[in-house]
Amino acid sequence: MFDELRGQVRMGLVNIRRDELLPLGVEGDAVTVDFDRVSDVFQWSDLFPEWIDEEEDDKGPSCPELPMPDFSRYTDVDVVVASLPCNRSSSTDKPWNRDVFRLQVHLVVAHMAALKGRRAGGADGRVRVVLRSECEPMMDLFRCDDAVGRAGEWWMYMVDVERLEEKLRLPVGSCNLALPLWGPGGIQEVFNVSELMTETAAVEAGRPRREAYATVLHSSDTYLCGAIVLAQSIRRAGSTRDLVLLHDHTVSKPALRALAAAGWSPRKMKRIRNPRAARGTYNEYNYSKFRLWQLTEYDRVVFVDADILVLRDLDVLFRFPQLTAVGNDGSLFNSGIMVIEPSQCTFESLIRKRRTIRSYNGGDQGFLNEVFVWWHRLPRRVNYLKNFWANTTAERALKERLFRADPPEVWSIHYLGLKPWTCYRDYDCNWNIADQRVYASDAAHARWWQVYDDMGEVMRGPCRLSERRKIEIAWDRHVAEEAAYADQHWKINVTDPRKWQ
Repeated sequence: MFDELRGQVRMGLVNIRRDELLPLGVEGDAVTVDFDRVSDVFQWSDLFPEWIDEEEDDKGPSCPELPMPDFSRYTDVDVVVASLPCNRSSSTDKPWNRDVFRLQVHLVVAHMAALKGRRAGGADGRVRVVLRSECEPMMDLFRCDDAVGRAGEWWMYMVDVERLEEKLRLPVGSCNLALPLWGPGGIQEVFNVSELMTETAAVEAGRPRREAYATVLHSSDTYLCGAIVLAQSIRRAGSTRDLVLLHDHTVSKPALRALAAAGWSPRKMKRIRNPRAARGTYNEYNYSKFRLWQLTEYDRVVFVDADILVLRDLDVLFRFPQLTAVGNDGSLFNSGIMVIEPSQCTFESLIRKRRTIRSYNGGDQGFLNEVFVWWHRLPRRVNYLKNFWANTTAERALKERLFRADPPEVWSIHYLGLKPWTCYRDYDCNWNIADQRVYASDAAHARWWQVYDDMGEVMRGPCRLSERRKIEIAWDRHVAEEAAYADQHWKINVTDPRKWQ
C-alpha cells in the first residue's frame, strides 16, 4: 500500500518524526511542518459554544483562532503524513473525540492537502494523505469513501480536494454561523454564500449535483400526519427538489397513498434497532435514521423531522456539507434539520459504532453528535424550536410575533411537546397540561393548520383522531379547568370536525 511513497516524493510531516516512518519502509525526502500547538486552556466549548449572538452584526461573532503553519513554506510537498492524537485511555473526563489539539492536527493536514491540490491539481483532483492513529480519523474531514488502504494504525486516503476545500471555507467551529443571516439591509432574502460554498449547480463528474429532502417514519403512525403536512409545506415554500420518505412495514397502504399525494416518494426500509433502548419505547428503532446515508443516488440530502413545518424555502441548505445543523444543548447540534452526504461506507460505519457509542439522550441525535463532532452552525431560525423555556410574557410576545410574521421571519417551526395534529384545530392543547405549557403557542399552532386546511381529503384522512386520543384531550381539558389556568383555553368551544369523525 505504501510502495508509492518510496522514491522521488517529498513528504510533509505533521506531528510526526521522520524516524517514525521506518515501519513503512519509506525512503522519500521529508520536511517537518512547523506550527504552534494550541494552548491546553483552549476548550472544545470555545469553538462550539452553546449559544452565540447570531444577530449582532453582518459578520456575526468571531471564532478563536487555532495556530496554523506558514503554508507558503511547504508548497513543494507531494504527500502529507501525520500522527493524529487519540487519548482514549486518558484518565481525565475530557472526551478523546473532542480534543482541540486533535482537531488542530486534522485541520493542518487538510490545509496542506488542499494546498497540494491547488498547486498541482492532483490525480483527478485528489491528493494522497497518510495518517497514523489508534482512533479512526475524523469522518468530518477524511471520508471513508476516500480511504484507499489501511495497515494497522496507518490509514491512507486519496482525498477529494474540492470537497475538502468546501469544508475548510467554513468557520473553524460553531462559534460562528456557517450561513450568514444579517446584512446591511436586515435579514437577507438571497444569501451570499459564494465565498463559503461552491454553487449547487456546479458540475460533478459531468452531471449536476443530485439533491433531495428526506424524512423517516418507523414503529407507529404517530408522525404520519406531520409528514404529510411537512411535504406540503416544503412545496408551498417553493422547493422542487425530490422528496424521499423512508418508512417501515407499519405504514399502511392508505397512509402511503396519502403520503404520495402530499409529494413524498415512499421507500420501504428495514428498520434498525437501537441496542441500548428498552423494548417497546419510541427510541427502540430510532437508529433507522441511519438509512438516510443509503440514499446514495443523491449527493446531498436535507433531513427534516416530521414534526417540523417549513415556512421558507430551505434549498440554500444544499450548498452546505455534512454535517450542518442548528445548535442544541452545549456543544451539540439538533438533528431535526441536518445536511448529510449519503455514503454506503458511512452507513456501515454508523452500524458498526452503534454498540460502542453511547448516546447522551438514548436517541439518534445523541449518537450522531458523538460521530460528527465537527459540525457547522445554521441560524436557529432555520430550525426554530417551539418552546418558551423562561415562559415570561416578554419571551412569549417575541416568539408569538415571529410565528405570526408574514413573510415569515423563521424558516421552520419545530413542534416540541404535543403535536398540532394530536390536538383539535381550535387551540394548542399543550395549554392543558402543566409540564407541557412551555410548548404552547396559539400562533405556531395556527401556522400548522393553515397548511392542513389547504390539503385535499386524501391527505387529511390519516390526520383523524382515535377515540382514545379524544378521551385524553377531554380529560386534559377537565384537569386544566380544575387547575383554573388563567389563560382559560379549556373554555374554548371546540369546532374541529375531527371531534366527531
